[in-house]
Amino acid sequence: MIASKAAVSEGLIFRHFTNKKGLLNALLEIAKGDIAELYGTALKLEHPKVFLKQLLSVPFQIKENNSALWRFVYGHQWFEPKLMKLISTPIQERVVESFKNIGVLDPQTEADSFLIFLEGLTTQMLLKKTSNSFSIAEHIARKFNL
Repeated sequence: MIASKAAVSEGLIFRHFTNKKGLLNALLEIAKGDIAELYGTALKLEHPKVFLKQLLSVPFQIKENNSALWRFVYGHQWFEPKLMKLISTPIQERVVESFKNIGVLDPQTEADSFLIFLEGLTTQMLLKKTSNSFSIAEHIARKFNL
């Protein structure tokens, strides 16, 4: 199916990637670069509220030509632990730390809630199931007093 969509022979796919695992690993490498690029700007920010607000802008920065890769990553993260780690590891600890620095009573729960909202927003945008994404992001920012 991949070979057909790419308009190449199956042999070429298997020669280049060896097997399905090799193809998945190649996609993971591309995804790592995209994730580093998208989250890199936010991770450099020091002020916790500015950092968290910048995270809310990440879904809006996904380029249309990369949306298929992001849909793949988000859709398969539950079946492939490497994908889950690619998405959550770079930011999870930093979000908890940010809520600690802001002084909330339960930073872990606050961080988990924020990340659930962010994941939901990202998923909705990737699936193009909402036309008011910006309003939702603003609502999340107000909810967390950002």
